[in-house]
Amino acid sequence: MSRPATDRLKVNPPIGLRPSLENHRLESLNVDPEYQRSIDNGSSQTLIRRIAVFWDWSLFQPLAVSRRPDGSLFVVDGQHRLTAARMRADITDLPCVVSPYASAADEAASFVAMNAQRRPLGAMDLFKAALAAGDMEAMRVMAVISAAGLSLAPHSNPTAWKPGQISNIAGIRTAFKVQGRDATSAALVALSTAYAGQVLQYAGTIFPGLVRAYAQLLPSRSFDPDLMIDIVGSAPQKQWVDEIFLEKASSSAALNVSGEAVFVRSYTEASEEEAA
Repeated sequence: MSRPATDRLKVNPPIGLRPSLENHRLESLNVDPEYQRSIDNGSSQTLIRRIAVFWDWSLFQPLAVSRRPDGSLFVVDGQHRLTAARMRADITDLPCVVSPYASAADEAASFVAMNAQRRPLGAMDLFKAALAAGDMEAMRVMAVISAAGLSLAPHSNPTAWKPGQISNIAGIRTAFKVQGRDATSAALVALSTAYAGQVLQYAGTIFPGLVRAYAQLLPSRSFDPDLMIDIVGSAPQKQWVDEIFLEKASSSAALNVSGEAVFVRSYTEASEEEAA
């Protein structure tokens, strides 16, 4: 019987000393401007104010703090949280994970390592979290996706997707807000139907233009949704991508606008042929 992979993992000895979890008063915590990022900019100030106004202990992560040889405390990670706490009158101390550091240079090295290892949450991660939290907008978007016979891809690697899985959640959420539910639903149904049984590898490129085309065409009483689905399915996904990029190259328009032009033109030509 083979051992679990974790049993075979070769590891290096732990580096440094085990930190301690301590509470420290705000006035005892310092920030070293030599390596810390400046917070004197609009985005940082907006974030700090939001943290201060909507302080939530359940979301709070302890500060990473250095104890220097002279006993002074310097925040390595958590400058925004510390600044936000100082804006409130009801918070006097904060939980800190305190580690001994020999110098400011060692702190700076840890600051770089912490930020290098930190992987920001992607659009799919945030969407799944919003669903788990019961966010109404996310649930409405998911309902449209499910109704189209589609599901969320487990990761961003299309070579391992199953047919009907999508990962372009950021584009779908934007379309839901801008183009509306009906156009978003119609575009997803078109992709699901036209490429049934296929991996939707290029949905992220096709969908933005397709949903804009639906938003333009749906209000017309003469619009034929079945014809549009037939048009989408008349070419492989990659062919649509190539046409969209050719349109973009010739028009210098944004990719979604170029995609809209391609699908509206294709629909107009097909409907004129049918009417002839």
